[in-house]
Amino acid sequence: MANQILLCLLIISLLSIGQLTFASERKSSNERLEKKDNFVPQWEERQHHLPEFMRVSGVASGYLPSEQVIIEFDIETLGDSAGTSLLQNNKSISKAINEMKKAGVEESELTTQDMRIFPSYREEYDGKIKSYQSTIEGYKVENKLKFISKKLFLAGKVIDIAVSNGINKISSVQFVPTQTKIKELKDSLISQAVEDAVKRANLALQSLNYEIKSVKKIDIENDSHGKNQIYKSKASFLESYSPGSELSEETKLFDNLKKFTVSVNVSFIIGRKESS
Repeated sequence: MANQILLCLLIISLLSIGQLTFASERKSSNERLEKKDNFVPQWEERQHHLPEFMRVSGVASGYLPSEQVIIEFDIETLGDSAGTSLLQNNKSISKAINEMKKAGVEESELTTQDMRIFPSYREEYDGKIKSYQSTIEGYKVENKLKFISKKLFLAGKVIDIAVSNGINKISSVQFVPTQTKIKELKDSLISQAVEDAVKRANLALQSLNYEIKSVKKIDIENDSHGKNQIYKSKASFLESYSPGSELSEETKLFDNLKKFTVSVNVSFIIGRKESS
């Protein structure tokens, strides 16, 4: 009888322990579920305090006087053979260079470059087969003559000499500052453009009770400057001038200031103003 009583007591004890364990596990499970349910609002609350960004552009401009002139001439000749065409090309360039030297141009201010020799074809209509056929007409030689000088006053005279000696194609005329001055100005303009972006950002944030906390990123846009202008006293000589005609006036070229512009995009980290 005593053994039966002890066995009953043991069973009751085991059942009690099991119930306590189950209750404890259920409580822990409920706590985990509550934490999981609270995760989203906690994250949203933290997200509300993440840094805010503001992207603002800034611009700065400056001017430089031209200090050198760059003129590029294209010389093209056509001959029955490559040798004949090359000889004609060299004669045209040599004659023009000699005349330029007489006008005060130094040899170091003249260079030739990018010479090409290639067969030239023309299209001819063949009545027998009633279609166009390519026929070789000779060999072309293309060459470039470049004039670079700080003697700006010689620009018009150099063009007149070139045209008078059969060089009737001018690819570009540029009045430009020196590269050293351009670099110095652009470095200064970058700083001014960033200051302009900061000023604009502060003006925008002033009425919102926000302020700049830090800078995340700065992008420097491609800088630009105005194109050079070419002015002439007579009608355009690039196509209309013909050998043997006379120019009653010297070609007039006028230099002017060159405008350089630098743009930046600045990404600021912003936040509410701290109460003092």
